[in-house]
Amino acid sequence: MVCSITLTFLSLMILTKSFGIDGTNHFICKTIEEAFTSESQIESGDASSDSTIQHIQGRPGKRGIQGMKGEIGPPGNVNYEAIDLKLESKIDQEMQESMREYGSTVAELQDEVRKLKQRQDLCKVLYVGKCFWFVLHSTQDVTYSQIDDLCAQEGGTPANIYGRNHFEEINAYVDSIAQHKAFLTGMTINNSNKIITMNNGIKASWTVGDMKWYPGHPTNNAGWTVLGVHTDRNPGARQGMHNWPKSSRMRHGVLCEK
Repeated sequence: MVCSITLTFLSLMILTKSFGIDGTNHFICKTIEEAFTSESQIESGDASSDSTIQHIQGRPGKRGIQGMKGEIGPPGNVNYEAIDLKLESKIDQEMQESMREYGSTVAELQDEVRKLKQRQDLCKVLYVGKCFWFVLHSTQDVTYSQIDDLCAQEGGTPANIYGRNHFEEINAYVDSIAQHKAFLTGMTINNSNKIITMNNGIKASWTVGDMKWYPGHPTNNAGWTVLGVHTDRNPGARQGMHNWPKSSRMRHGVLCEK
């Protein structure tokens, strides 16, 4: 009897004590079922019925074991005929390019050989990387006004004498092919100060005292400004550099360079 009364009383209310903001005591009554239901929800982590309880997500777990590899699929449809045609086209293209390149190379080599042959035939003296040749006639019929055109026929200009050693090489070659020849150069001399000028207007690196001269030259005649060379195969004969006037005297030819 006592137990029944107690259970009945407890089922009617549960006294929960809380403190308010103003410091007064309040008693909240709940049924036993409501009390146990709230506690079970909190313990089980079901916070959907109570907005004051927040759900916090933890760190992700370790990665699982990789699954088994699937079965190999059916083979693809390869068009071998198309591949063969593409390869043949590529090979043909490469061969054509190689043939064109080879043909061009052969043509270039042939042109270089031709140029070298022409240079060998043309260049009678090579000095400091320059090519020197002569336009020589059997008679003295070449004037100063002609020498530019005569040298230009082979792409050259009337030449300079670059020093005593160069003069000796030029003189030795002329002596080997002819005797007693007089030819013009592209150089000039100022007889008042004896300054020698090259075909490009620059002062020569050598002076009058450095060169071998024909006896009595260079003369002091103001108009005798053109420089030439008189050669003779006979070592005892008079020979060497000359200065001549531009207008009146004719010579056997001209020394050219390029």
